[in-house]
Amino acid sequence: MSTLGMMVSNMAEVEKSRIGLRSLEVQLSHDREMYGMKTDFLRDLIHSLIDRRIDAVERGFNATMTMYAEQARHYMAQQEKYADADIKATTPRESANIKVRVSEIDLQLTNIRSDAAALYREMMRVIIIIGGSMPPMSHDDQRALAIAS
Repeated sequence: MSTLGMMVSNMAEVEKSRIGLRSLEVQLSHDREMYGMKTDFLRDLIHSLIDRRIDAVERGFNATMTMYAEQARHYMAQQEKYADADIKATTPRESANIKVRVSEIDLQLTNIRSDAAALYREMMRVIIIIGGSMPPMSHDDQRALAIAS
């Protein structure tokens, strides 16, 4: 009887160990699923942050280029205004003063366009490097800044 008792006791121990092992397998499976979900969440969060950063860079770039275009349009309007004034000038001195002002405006407009073109090239590189795409620039802004589409 003692061997039968030991066998029953051993079988009970084996069953207890098997149940403990199964419990650990279930816990391990649950932990693996939880870590997988956390990993997916963090990956999605990182992608979302990157996408937002790309969007912010694109919007900032677009706003900056729009400001440059507004300045360029202002100087273009000034060019037209002074060109009309030069036509209507009645004295050589008045005409000379207007031509000096037109030259200053031309220089300012050239500087704005040059700065905008350099910024456009650099921002295009940055946006491509971070995985974005160039935001569309309005035709009027392209014309004002003399940037080819």
